[in-house]
Amino acid sequence: MKSLICYIISILLIIPIIKVDAQETEFDFSTVTYLKNDSASLELDFFRPGDSAVRSPLVIFVHGGGFSNGERSHGHPFCQILSDSGVSAASITYTLYMKGKNFSCEGMQSEKIKAIQLAAYQSRIATQWFISHYDSFNIDTNRIFLAGSSAGAEAVLQAAYWDTSAANFFPDTLSGTFRYAGVISGAGAILDLNMINKSTVMPTLCYHGTCDPLVPYHMAPHHYCDPTASGYMMFFGSLAIHEKITALNGNSQLMSYCGDGHKHAGTPFYGEETFTVLQFINRTLKGESFNIHRVFKNGEKCDLPQTYSFCD
Repeated sequence: MKSLICYIISILLIIPIIKVDAQETEFDFSTVTYLKNDSASLELDFFRPGDSAVRSPLVIFVHGGGFSNGERSHGHPFCQILSDSGVSAASITYTLYMKGKNFSCEGMQSEKIKAIQLAAYQSRIATQWFISHYDSFNIDTNRIFLAGSSAGAEAVLQAAYWDTSAANFFPDTLSGTFRYAGVISGAGAILDLNMINKSTVMPTLCYHGTCDPLVPYHMAPHHYCDPTASGYMMFFGSLAIHEKITALNGNSQLMSYCGDGHKHAGTPFYGEETFTVLQFINRTLKGESFNIHRVFKNGEKCDLPQTYSFCD
């Protein structure tokens, strides 16, 4: 841990201070608008690695906040470490559709699903924007990853696995042949496990507490809502995703935190686990096959609970 702190401090000491939107920042990035229309103007912060003759992979990060709050600046530390490691990175703003609305059991299921789909759609728009400008940003369009925390994880899992031909209220901007190189989820879930199949399966890294009371670790309603609740919505969490990918002989890595709650939504993106994410990216880019499940409790391996419902 001490070595990691020293590493981060050393980064902060050498990164130049630049102006972004008239505010000084300790991180080295540029801000661009990736979507502008009558209803939205959305920006992203791009972190460019050092000059290289080789086009770099790209990780697009989507922040959490229940689709009602949060900022793209939450992804800056993660993006900076990626760019310092030779990986291009971007943290995006997306429409906070649930702002002023209820994203729990008292909300409306249709509104909750729309919030997830809209954020997923805008993640794909950001992806297309980079594909359209790949030369200017020296991006390898065959090596684009998605990463997200909590609500952002729900967005990127849907964006990666979603059959967009089934969405009727907006057109997909990405080519039907496009596939992400992989996806990284911090306490995320998918709306329909059938989205993951032989034609869509991709390398996936998930982090999750086994007693998460908000986003189920295995399969259960979001927030464990009663079936009669207006906000009732089934979710398939990290364990269900890992099991499905494993059954399809795909590449999956699951980091389970026995007895812990939702706090591991941010674990992949802060601290030492950021380097585990880099290992996942490198392993994927090398074309390695892997199926990894690590279970931890306060740093120690432990047995999983017999039930995956919310722990008392």
